[in-house]
Amino acid sequence: MFDLGRVRDAVAPVLASHGITLVDLEWITERAGWTLRFTIEREGVDDAGGGVTLEDCADVSRDVSSVLDVEDLIPNHYNLEVSSPGLDRRLRTAAEFARFLGRTAKVKLARPAPDGQRLLRGELLEAPEGQVAVLVDGKRIAVPFADVVEARLVFELTAQPKKGQRQGKEPAKESGQKKQLAEAAPRSGSKRSERGSEKRK
Repeated sequence: MFDLGRVRDAVAPVLASHGITLVDLEWITERAGWTLRFTIEREGVDDAGGGVTLEDCADVSRDVSSVLDVEDLIPNHYNLEVSSPGLDRRLRTAAEFARFLGRTAKVKLARPAPDGQRLLRGELLEAPEGQVAVLVDGKRIAVPFADVVEARLVFELTAQPKKGQRQGKEPAKESGQKKQLAEAAPRSGSKRSERGSEKRK
Protein backbone atom coordinates (compact mmCIF):
# COMPACT_ATOMS: atom_id res chain seq x y z
CA MET A 1 0.00 0.00 0.00
CA PHE A 2 2.87 2.35 0.83
CA ASP A 3 6.51 2.19 1.88
CA LEU A 4 7.06 2.12 5.65
CA GLY A 5 10.74 2.80 4.96
CA ARG A 6 9.81 6.21 3.50
CA VAL A 7 7.76 6.92 6.63
CA ARG A 8 10.76 6.07 8.81
CA ASP A 9 12.99 8.36 6.78
CA ALA A 10 10.46 11.20 6.88
CA VAL A 11 10.04 11.18 10.66
CA ALA A 12 13.69 10.45 11.55
CA PRO A 13 14.60 14.17 11.96
CA VAL A 14 11.56 14.70 14.23
CA LEU A 15 12.50 11.79 16.48
CA ALA A 16 16.13 12.92 16.62
CA SER A 17 15.08 16.43 17.64
CA HIS A 18 13.24 14.95 20.62
CA GLY A 19 16.14 12.65 21.56
CA ILE A 20 13.95 9.67 20.68
CA THR A 21 14.76 6.34 19.00
CA LEU A 22 12.23 4.37 16.97
CA VAL A 23 11.86 0.85 18.39
CA ASP A 24 9.21 -0.36 15.97
CA LEU A 25 6.81 0.86 13.31
CA GLU A 26 3.69 -1.13 12.44
CA TRP A 27 0.80 -0.72 10.02
CA ILE A 28 -2.08 -2.75 11.39
CA THR A 29 -5.81 -3.13 10.87
CA GLU A 30 -8.24 -3.04 13.78
CA ARG A 31 -12.00 -2.71 14.23
CA ALA A 32 -11.68 1.05 14.22
CA GLY A 33 -9.74 0.96 10.95
CA TRP A 34 -6.07 1.29 10.07
CA THR A 35 -3.49 2.24 12.69
CA LEU A 36 0.06 3.44 12.18
CA ARG A 37 1.81 2.54 15.43
CA PHE A 38 5.12 4.02 16.51
CA THR A 39 6.92 2.46 19.47
CA ILE A 40 9.60 4.78 20.81
CA GLU A 41 12.21 5.06 23.55
CA ARG A 42 14.60 7.75 24.74
CA GLU A 43 18.16 7.58 23.44
CA GLY A 44 20.74 6.17 25.85
CA VAL A 45 18.20 4.89 28.41
CA ASP A 46 18.59 1.34 29.73
CA ASP A 47 15.12 1.22 31.26
CA ALA A 48 13.06 -1.57 29.68
CA GLY A 49 10.08 0.79 29.48
CA GLY A 50 12.02 3.13 27.20
CA GLY A 51 12.26 6.12 29.52
CA VAL A 52 9.54 8.09 27.72
CA THR A 53 6.64 9.88 29.39
CA LEU A 54 3.08 10.45 28.25
CA GLU A 55 4.11 14.02 27.43
CA ASP A 56 6.95 12.72 25.23
CA CYS A 57 4.51 10.49 23.34
CA ALA A 58 2.06 13.37 22.86
CA ASP A 59 4.80 15.72 21.62
CA VAL A 60 6.16 13.16 19.17
CA SER A 61 2.64 12.29 18.00
CA ARG A 62 1.92 15.96 17.25
CA ASP A 63 5.15 16.55 15.32
CA VAL A 64 5.07 13.23 13.45
CA SER A 65 1.46 13.92 12.46
CA SER A 66 2.48 17.28 10.99
CA VAL A 67 5.30 15.74 8.97
CA LEU A 68 3.10 12.96 7.61
CA ASP A 69 0.45 15.49 6.59
CA VAL A 70 3.02 17.51 4.65
CA GLU A 71 4.70 14.51 3.03
CA ASP A 72 1.34 12.84 2.27
CA LEU A 73 2.90 9.36 2.19
CA ILE A 74 -0.19 7.47 3.33
CA PRO A 75 -3.29 7.55 1.10
CA ASN A 76 -5.62 5.92 3.66
CA HIS A 77 -7.41 7.44 6.62
CA TYR A 78 -5.79 6.05 9.74
CA ASN A 79 -5.19 6.40 13.47
CA LEU A 80 -1.73 7.48 14.60
CA GLU A 81 -0.51 5.87 17.80
CA VAL A 82 2.74 6.65 19.60
CA SER A 83 3.69 4.61 22.66
CA SER A 84 6.54 3.38 24.82
CA PRO A 85 7.60 -0.29 24.62
CA GLY A 86 6.17 -1.00 28.08
CA LEU A 87 7.91 -2.96 30.81
CA ASP A 88 6.87 -6.20 29.09
CA ARG A 89 8.46 -5.01 25.85
CA ARG A 90 8.85 -7.30 22.87
CA LEU A 91 12.32 -8.47 21.93
CA ARG A 92 12.68 -8.51 18.15
CA THR A 93 16.40 -8.52 17.38
CA ALA A 94 19.53 -10.29 18.56
CA ALA A 95 20.79 -6.91 19.79
CA GLU A 96 17.71 -6.54 22.02
CA PHE A 97 18.27 -10.00 23.51
CA ALA A 98 21.89 -9.05 24.24
CA ARG A 99 20.81 -5.71 25.72
CA PHE A 100 18.57 -7.35 28.29
CA LEU A 101 20.80 -10.22 29.41
CA GLY A 102 19.98 -11.20 32.98
CA ARG A 103 16.33 -10.14 32.67
CA THR A 104 13.42 -12.59 32.81
CA ALA A 105 11.71 -13.22 29.48
CA LYS A 106 9.12 -15.45 27.82
CA VAL A 107 10.22 -16.91 24.50
CA LYS A 108 7.75 -18.68 22.19
CA LEU A 109 9.26 -21.10 19.69
CA ALA A 110 8.18 -22.31 16.25
CA ARG A 111 9.43 -25.79 17.09
CA PRO A 112 10.24 -27.49 20.41
CA ALA A 113 13.51 -26.82 22.22
CA PRO A 114 15.82 -29.82 22.86
CA ASP A 115 13.84 -30.62 26.04
CA GLY A 116 10.49 -30.48 24.21
CA GLN A 117 9.28 -27.07 25.41
CA ARG A 118 7.79 -24.50 23.04
CA LEU A 119 7.56 -21.73 25.64
CA LEU A 120 10.67 -20.85 27.59
CA ARG A 121 10.44 -18.60 30.65
CA GLY A 122 13.57 -17.64 32.53
CA GLU A 123 16.68 -15.50 32.66
CA LEU A 124 18.27 -14.49 29.36
CA LEU A 125 21.85 -15.77 29.11
CA GLU A 126 24.72 -15.08 26.76
CA ALA A 127 24.60 -17.22 23.63
CA PRO A 128 26.65 -17.73 20.46
CA GLU A 129 25.71 -15.69 17.40
CA GLY A 130 22.46 -16.90 15.89
CA GLN A 131 21.20 -18.42 19.13
CA VAL A 132 19.13 -17.46 22.17
CA ALA A 133 19.79 -18.98 25.59
CA VAL A 134 17.40 -19.04 28.55
CA LEU A 135 17.92 -20.35 32.08
CA VAL A 136 14.76 -22.38 32.77
CA ASP A 137 14.43 -23.97 36.22
CA GLY A 138 18.22 -23.95 36.61
CA LYS A 139 18.85 -25.50 33.19
CA ARG A 140 20.41 -23.61 30.28
CA ILE A 141 18.41 -24.07 27.08
CA ALA A 142 19.79 -22.72 23.80
CA VAL A 143 17.73 -22.48 20.61
CA PRO A 144 18.27 -20.95 17.14
CA PHE A 145 17.23 -17.31 16.96
CA ALA A 146 15.34 -18.20 13.77
CA ASP A 147 13.01 -20.44 15.84
CA VAL A 148 11.81 -17.54 18.01
CA VAL A 149 8.21 -16.64 17.13
CA GLU A 150 7.74 -14.03 19.84
CA ALA A 151 9.66 -12.94 22.91
CA ARG A 152 8.81 -10.50 25.69
CA LEU A 153 10.38 -9.34 28.90
CA VAL A 154 8.46 -10.38 32.00
CA PHE A 155 7.40 -7.56 34.28
CA GLU A 156 7.99 -8.68 37.86
CA LEU A 157 6.68 -6.57 40.72
CA THR A 158 8.14 -7.33 44.13
CA ALA A 159 5.41 -7.03 46.74
CA GLN A 160 6.30 -4.87 49.75
CA PRO A 161 4.57 -5.22 53.16
CA LYS A 162 2.31 -2.29 53.91
CA LYS A 163 2.90 -0.21 57.01
CA GLY A 164 0.97 -1.60 59.97
CA GLN A 165 0.31 -4.91 58.22
CA ARG A 166 -0.15 -7.89 60.51
CA GLN A 167 2.70 -10.35 60.55
CA GLY A 168 1.95 -13.55 58.74
CA LYS A 169 -0.54 -11.97 56.37
CA GLU A 170 0.59 -11.91 52.76
CA PRO A 171 0.94 -8.45 51.26
CA ALA A 172 -1.41 -7.52 48.46
CA LYS A 173 0.19 -7.61 45.04
CA GLU A 174 -0.35 -5.01 42.40
CA SER A 175 -0.95 -6.35 38.95
CA GLY A 176 -0.22 -4.83 35.57
CA GLN A 177 2.04 -2.02 34.47
CA LYS A 178 1.63 1.29 32.75
CA LYS A 179 2.43 1.88 29.13
CA GLN A 180 2.66 5.46 27.97
CA LEU A 181 0.47 6.10 24.95
CA ALA A 182 -0.59 9.00 22.79
CA GLU A 183 -3.01 8.60 19.93
CA ALA A 184 -4.21 10.71 17.05
CA ALA A 185 -7.60 9.69 15.70
CA PRO A 186 -9.30 10.77 12.46
CA ARG A 187 -12.06 13.32 12.72
CA SER A 188 -14.39 15.14 10.40
CA GLY A 189 -12.53 17.57 8.14
CA SER A 190 -9.08 16.35 9.14
CA LYS A 191 -7.08 13.22 8.50
CA ARG A 192 -5.92 13.06 12.13
CA SER A 193 -6.53 14.83 15.43
CA GLU A 194 -4.52 14.44 18.61
CA ARG A 195 -5.51 13.22 22.01
CA GLY A 196 -3.45 11.86 24.88
CA SER A 197 -4.44 8.90 26.98
CA GLU A 198 -2.88 6.35 29.26
CA LYS A 199 -3.31 2.68 28.53
CA ARG A 200 -2.89 -0.04 31.14
CA LYS A 201 -1.87 -3.53 30.16
